[in-house]
Amino acid sequence: MLSCTAYPIVHCQPRTRARTRRAVAFVAFRVFFLILATVLAASPAMAQPLEKPWTAQWIRHPDAPQEGAGVFHFRKTLDLAAKPQRFVVRVSADNRYRLFVNGRSVSFGPARDDLMHWRYETVDLAPYLRTGSNVIGAIVWNWGEHRPGAQISRRTAFLLQSDSEAEAAIDSGPQWKVFWNRAYSFPAVTREEVNGYYAAAPAERIDAALHPWGWEQPGFDDAEWNAAVRAAGSTLPLGTSPYGEASEWQLTPRRIPQMEERPIRFAAVRRSEGIAAPASFLAGKSPLTIPANSKVSLLLDQRELTMGYPMLVASGGKGAAATLTYAEGLFDAKGHKGNRDEIAGKKMMGVKDRFLFDGGDKRHFQTLWLRTWRYVQLDVETADQPLRLDDISAVFTAYPFIQKAAFASDQPWIGDVWDIDWRVFRLSAFETFWDTPYYEQFQYVGDSRIEALISLYNSGDDRLIRNAIEQFDASRIPAGITASRYPSALPQYIPPFSLWWIGTIHDHWMYSGDADFARRMLPGTRSVIGWYERQLASNGLLGPMPWWNFVDWTFERGVPPGAESGHSTAISLQLAHVLRLASE
Repeated sequence: MLSCTAYPIVHCQPRTRARTRRAVAFVAFRVFFLILATVLAASPAMAQPLEKPWTAQWIRHPDAPQEGAGVFHFRKTLDLAAKPQRFVVRVSADNRYRLFVNGRSVSFGPARDDLMHWRYETVDLAPYLRTGSNVIGAIVWNWGEHRPGAQISRRTAFLLQSDSEAEAAIDSGPQWKVFWNRAYSFPAVTREEVNGYYAAAPAERIDAALHPWGWEQPGFDDAEWNAAVRAAGSTLPLGTSPYGEASEWQLTPRRIPQMEERPIRFAAVRRSEGIAAPASFLAGKSPLTIPANSKVSLLLDQRELTMGYPMLVASGGKGAAATLTYAEGLFDAKGHKGNRDEIAGKKMMGVKDRFLFDGGDKRHFQTLWLRTWRYVQLDVETADQPLRLDDISAVFTAYPFIQKAAFASDQPWIGDVWDIDWRVFRLSAFETFWDTPYYEQFQYVGDSRIEALISLYNSGDDRLIRNAIEQFDASRIPAGITASRYPSALPQYIPPFSLWWIGTIHDHWMYSGDADFARRMLPGTRSVIGWYERQLASNGLLGPMPWWNFVDWTFERGVPPGAESGHSTAISLQLAHVLRLASE
């Protein structure tokens, strides 16, 4: 029999050696089954049944480089005797895709993750199909060497799988057509252009003369397009390889909803050179004609920070070029933004997209990837033909959070702050939480914990926080800690962020009461704590630690005293706090 007192550590005093041996064996036996039960409860294979191998093929263009930059259009014509009630497909691509049915966008993805968790979207195409001829199309792109820092990639490819034998004709394979769109290029965005560190998507350059206009619509002639060929790569769902191989995309379903997309318009023209733009132009009610052989510039103001897909519709103007430059605010002579409302004496700096016109009618330009701005500067230079700007607007996009919380105060300024905070938060949430929507579309633990709490208390939607927790769990290295940001093609490790990952798990558990989800994170929690345990010095404080031990920018490089030389009070106290959370 054991006489034990529950304390931070259980202290036991044996009554007899024999009884102690039996008791220890009994405790070991129970501990073994407790561990086994925890492992089984945490096992994804036990949590959901394995899927069957897909019959569709990853496909690509027969001549294009598979790992370089490129934009590709895939197209399949489907004839139906009657409009179906249900027509479900699963779709994915590397790097990104947008799926169309009869010219209408129906899915955008895949949701960003890593190769071990390569996401696919499940879409019911039935609402968009019709009796007779239908066109299923996808634009797929690879940013190549300039892809965003958060974009992990294997090679360019597209995949679409039907949900049943009745729809098998739609499976991606050699019956699909493909076009290599050389109208696109992706220039790098430099630090000098944006006046700071930049790790998001590159710029886009589109030559209208090379673009297959109307490719996504029924009736388009794709006779000259290539037949798609099989791309190397497995279509086995995650963990189903009969020999345990995982060298390719490990397919797993998307766990978050599609992003919100809705039209928005610019509020005002703040500055113009070479032409006057009436308010009716920004409202989309009248075009703006730019004479031949001229240069004009319009500074458009959204009146608030936003993000989305800029859209420019133009006609004529063969040989003309337009550049869109995006910024949160204009810069003064010292490189400071200052008051965002002020533009006098300030210049525009930022990401630049460039469109080259071919003289066609109603050419519709929309960026593949989203941009962030309050201000957009439109610079146009025409050649021998006038250019008619039919419209300029945008499509707002973000994670579809719906604010359900409210806050009231007798101080009126607090209402404005409440609205600003919600708007800025929404711009920090897409398929993952973001550090910043403009410069650094990375999901960092330190930012995500705060953003997750805002999302929980304002909307009650916990899907993005669960996604973040699982992604950081998958980022852990053998030494034990998580990555500081994930998904990421640029690995980075900030050990204190691993502690805040445990704090995020605790936040979610306290809010949702989902003990099963928290239990699945216990092995990772112990892994992080084990790493810190190995860093402890004899006096109980943390000794010298590797990697970047960032706490707050108050310190040089954000690193508090003792983090690198040993005995850091700040990080030791963080560890003590997180140990308390973990024990709960």
